[in-house]
Amino acid sequence: MSMGLRRAGGIVGVVGGIGLAAWLVFGGPQDWDGGLRLVRHGLGLVSLGAINGGAWLMFSGRQDGASDVVVG
Repeated sequence: MSMGLRRAGGIVGVVGGIGLAAWLVFGGPQDWDGGLRLVRHGLGLVSLGAINGGAWLMFSGRQDGASDVVVG
């Protein structure tokens, strides 16, 4: 997958996750009771996963000269 496509997908994931989280916090699900409350919490976890996955897609590339060894 090309780097531009990965970054575009990452941006879509982060913005979608933030949008879902904002809707959960400020939108209609505030009056969900009973079993729907579990659905609301599940959607919250999905929004966190979308933000995490989008950030991973955006910043998962390595530089050519990068190394995992810390010199100090």
